[in-house]
Amino acid sequence: MSVLSYSTVAVPAVAACAALGVATYAMVAPTCSFWGPVVYRGEAARSAGRYALTFDDGPTVESTPRVLDALAGLGVKATFFCIGANARRSPGIVRRMHDEGHVVGNHTFDHSHYGVMRRDRYWERQVGETDALLTSILGVKPALFRPPMGMRTWHVTRAVRRYGYTLVTWTRRAMDGFPTTPERIVKRLAAPTAAGDILILHDGVEPNHKRDPEASVAAVAPLVRALRERGLEPATLEELTGVRPYAGLPV
Repeated sequence: MSVLSYSTVAVPAVAACAALGVATYAMVAPTCSFWGPVVYRGEAARSAGRYALTFDDGPTVESTPRVLDALAGLGVKATFFCIGANARRSPGIVRRMHDEGHVVGNHTFDHSHYGVMRRDRYWERQVGETDALLTSILGVKPALFRPPMGMRTWHVTRAVRRYGYTLVTWTRRAMDGFPTTPERIVKRLAAPTAAGDILILHDGVEPNHKRDPEASVAAVAPLVRALRERGLEPATLEELTGVRPYAGLPV
């Protein structure tokens, strides 16, 4: 192959790989705002000695009430990004979250791992149906949204804007969506967490997905205590970021 013909093939291939790399980074990096604004940590002026605890994938009958019990015993408020299909099965747990002073956010209706490949109509349905359901349960309209696995595209962020949501990712992950132990979760989060960080754990289990949430439940109390020993106190996302958790007036 001549130099000219090699360049004719290689240069477009390299450019295509580079473009794919940029697109992938924009889709998965929790700090990337390429597709639109993202909240991934607290404001400096609000963050002195504070961090935010957030939980995904609930409510799940076997685990979420135990997480709520642990938080109540510690005097801690958190944010729960709820899956619509789970909330429809357990509306009482969603109401309990709200009644106990926690924030409830939107985490789509089905939490499909392949939804990121879908387009506008799919995302408008996923966001909109969960929005309507949570509003009917809580009496207020949620204003915080976290996409499944944090993955964003133009279609995701357009649906988020249409329904008036702020998109929230995270600073640090417990990685408890995979088999783990409470000790690993605490070790992963307790030492590196700094003021302003948004932490993500999982209180629930996705629909049609098998996962043992025991490690996540058992890690809550020792994690909060370990961070308190370092002088860090949990705060709500509103306190940490200034972003309103709900929109409008009670319905």
